[in-house]
Amino acid sequence: MIRRKVLFRLLAALTSLLCFLPGAILAQDEAPPLSAEPMAIPAANVSPTAFAFSGGPDYDSGWVPLAQDETKTLTHNLGGSDTDDYVVSFVYRTSDSNGVNQRYYGGADFGSHPPGGHSADDRVGAYWRSLTTSSITVYRRAEDTYAEEVRVRIWTDSIAPDYDSGWVSLTAGAAATPLTHSLGGNPDDYVVDMQYKTTGSGVNQRYYGGTDFGSKSFNGTKEDERMGAYWRSLSSTSITVYRRPDDTYASQVRVRIWVRPNPTYDSGWVSLTAGAAATTLTHGIGGNPDDYIVDMQYKSPGSGVNQRYYGGNDFGASPPTGMNANDRVGAYWRSLTASSITVYRRPEDIYAPQVRIRIWNFWTPPRPDYDSGWVTVAQNGAKTLNHNLGGSVDDYLVDMQYKSSGSGINLRYYGGTDFGATSFGGTREDDRVGAYWRTLTSSSITVYRRPEDVYAPQVRVRIWRMPKPDYDSGWISLTAGAAATTLSHNLGGNANNYLVDMQYKNTGNGINQRYYGGADFGSYPPGGHSANDRVGAYWRTLTSSSITVYRRPEDTYAPQVRVRIWRMAKADYESGWQLVTQDQSKTLNHNLGGLSENYLVNMEQYDLSSNGINQRHLGGADFGSNPPAGYSADDRVGAYWRSLSTSSIRIYRRPEDGYADYVRIRIWVTPYESYLPLVTRNY
Repeated sequence: MIRRKVLFRLLAALTSLLCFLPGAILAQDEAPPLSAEPMAIPAANVSPTAFAFSGGPDYDSGWVPLAQDETKTLTHNLGGSDTDDYVVSFVYRTSDSNGVNQRYYGGADFGSHPPGGHSADDRVGAYWRSLTTSSITVYRRAEDTYAEEVRVRIWTDSIAPDYDSGWVSLTAGAAATPLTHSLGGNPDDYVVDMQYKTTGSGVNQRYYGGTDFGSKSFNGTKEDERMGAYWRSLSSTSITVYRRPDDTYASQVRVRIWVRPNPTYDSGWVSLTAGAAATTLTHGIGGNPDDYIVDMQYKSPGSGVNQRYYGGNDFGASPPTGMNANDRVGAYWRSLTASSITVYRRPEDIYAPQVRIRIWNFWTPPRPDYDSGWVTVAQNGAKTLNHNLGGSVDDYLVDMQYKSSGSGINLRYYGGTDFGATSFGGTREDDRVGAYWRTLTSSSITVYRRPEDVYAPQVRVRIWRMPKPDYDSGWISLTAGAAATTLSHNLGGNANNYLVDMQYKNTGNGINQRYYGGADFGSYPPGGHSANDRVGAYWRTLTSSSITVYRRPEDTYAPQVRVRIWRMAKADYESGWQLVTQDQSKTLNHNLGGLSENYLVNMEQYDLSSNGINQRHLGGADFGSNPPAGYSADDRVGAYWRSLSTSSIRIYRRPEDGYADYVRIRIWVTPYESYLPLVTRNY
């Protein structure tokens, strides 16, 4: 008899996200002036700050094994009229201490002073070439030990970068060519992308940064030739490019620059001694390093900010002026982990006395660290769930969903709301509905279902230990009813690629999301409150530089709020901004399949008048007798999603709502475990 239990993991895929135009900012709370000049409709491919890495990639090859001296063509099928909108990231991985690395990026030949374990004239590193609208080719050099696996990611960035040189013709060995971009500001905020193009290799990065061939290159027919190209002397007005004397791969180069994408980690300029022990930098981002994008630049007195001999190079018998044959130059990074990265400057280098590492992280939701499953909660009942995750609760992201027979998996009246006199024709006036979570600690969380609720007979709580956010406001004190507070995050890029999480904190409830998005009490308020009290808090007016938070006038649950923002990998489903009229329901077909319980769903609203991207009254709310200016008592506002299945989700905008002219749904499919039935077999 044989018994087997098989574990399967289904991993999330990546699809596209859209861009937006941000909303105007109100000076204080908190009513949208209904007569205000309408803002532009959210549109695709529009962003106030273009940045190639503002969201997850459009294509990800995953880790592809390469044998030494092997060429492999990868099919991406991204399409488009040409590849000029593509931005390519290429990294290596080994099973030894180098881990994820870019040693000898683009390819290099060792001279007579090779590193330990290598011989003179060994050909190492890897490169990509022959980029088309359907494929890209990767190659690992003949004696390489650093690129056992390679990974290609491609962004299709149809937004123009802040500077694009176009394809510039270069003569091999001619004087360096300065390109004027005149972007201004601080070059430390630039991201530079350079590609080559030639007839034989198409768009490529062969011998990026420059290399010298040894006696084994091309069977000796090109020994000591100086190949590739590099950029140097980056300033606030210009950048200089140079093609090496014997190069055949960079007859044209193209330089693109993006300004001010705020990274998750920035080492600043770190001094390195040539040939000294490698330096390990602690970034502490956490999460999965496969979601990182790493950028390294050098800085020297002679070349300014540069990438000369990026990844490392050995000079041959014809070194540049001032250098010697077999000098080992350049720098590289290696050993990337969830907490650190290691950088090394080669023994005779003069180009990288300082290096700077920046890392962008895009969170791809993994399997949650805690999943309560569907828990039955009685009306007016509280239930404490023990997760026992430990660590710091500041690292937690909490997601709660409801389930009922009528609404399926839903988020109706998330955080709790009280119905007014016009709810459902008056048949349910003053009903207290929805559910919320509170009292989050490192070992437990409490959920509560309101007294007349019919939408949350079952609730499910999932908790993720999160990587370092791209922005963390920390705990900010808010005065109830005071002017709204605008927080500057300055992340840049595209705010449509952000995931925003806001939590509250008070003495009685600890960390909580009671009345998230805002609620007005009816005739049966909780103890300590009066009828028509306006409670909770919300965020609104999200842009690529700021977000606005507001605490409602009689609130007692959010004296402190904390906003965190992560850049997200592309969702498995992206609805785009859906126009929804008041009192309209709309079914969106995502057809993701699998198990809907494993979806992470995010909904945002867009207000044309003043709030921009927001989560005001997320889940729906009814105003009491003190509504915001421009609204009437008992108006029903906000929007919610419900009826989540493996093929569709339904969204609804409430009858008098003014905050959700457009609604957008993103869904990520998280990995999960599935077990085959236990099988007994007799022999």
